[in-house]
Amino acid sequence: MKLQCLVFDVDGTLVDNTIAIIRLFQDIVKKYLGKEMSDQDVLSLWGPPGDEIFKSIFPSDIFNPAWEEFLQSYREAHSTTGFFTKDQLSDIKNNIPYLTIFTGKSRNTMAITLEKLGIIDIFDLILTGNDVTRSKPYPDALYQIISTLHLNKSETLFIGDSHLDVIAGKSAGIKTAAALWGAVETQKLLESKPDYTFETPQEFIDFVLSPKRSV
Repeated sequence: MKLQCLVFDVDGTLVDNTIAIIRLFQDIVKKYLGKEMSDQDVLSLWGPPGDEIFKSIFPSDIFNPAWEEFLQSYREAHSTTGFFTKDQLSDIKNNIPYLTIFTGKSRNTMAITLEKLGIIDIFDLILTGNDVTRSKPYPDALYQIISTLHLNKSETLFIGDSHLDVIAGKSAGIKTAAALWGAVETQKLLESKPDYTFETPQEFIDFVLSPKRSV
């Protein structure tokens, strides 16, 4: 069966920065609120974009300096390499009509990530958590991608490292794939029952580029 579009998550799927984001978040919370947060505490907040998460836990007079410091630290700590090289993504793009992104990240952090990795020109459509009323696990952004690009749901595949990605994909009626290489909550990811699981980026690339591949 033809694969018309790949939808990528970002953190933990395209780039190995999930733990780094958790640590930055914990540092900012400790500095401005004097609180300790476990990794699970931080992960439980994920879904909305980062700026909305910050607004939900920081008082209004603290939000701006806390968010700006987080963005500065995020930029300084961000790697310039991802799980996929630009050449690998280009090879995929040469074989699949559309490459897109649906991330719960804010526009701010998404812009930093794409700049650092140098891959912004690879993707046909990029939607962040700020671009939809409801972010993951809701499928709103996936519906928007399908509608904008006039896609067939049966030929669209969403790859991500979180159970939230799988829930969103299933709700949208498209196939889902688990990026185990970047997963932090692996058990939750597997329990969400993705259609495909991939241990490594290369395994995923081989699947996508295989002439025998079907979805």
